[in-house]
Amino acid sequence: MNTYYETENGFAYGEEHEMPLGRVTVRKLGPNRVALDHTYVKPELRGQGIAKELVMLVARKAQKEGWTIVPTCSYARRVLSADASLRSLISD
Repeated sequence: MNTYYETENGFAYGEEHEMPLGRVTVRKLGPNRVALDHTYVKPELRGQGIAKELVMLVARKAQKEGWTIVPTCSYARRVLSADASLRSLISD
């Protein structure tokens, strides 16, 4: 069964321990700052909200951990910028 799960460097979607169907990569920049570098979903699954949910998982973790996010991925920047409650997480 496909689920969202945390990985060593972000979050993924698919069956754990298999090649993910979607993923978002996060890189630590400092104690309270991360870069959201890349978002990917297999072409046949695009348009189902998977990428957005992956970005939201990073945002929720950032809120919980007190992080700011440098969204180097243009899609992630759009998602975070579109939600007024998440804009304060964005760092440049």
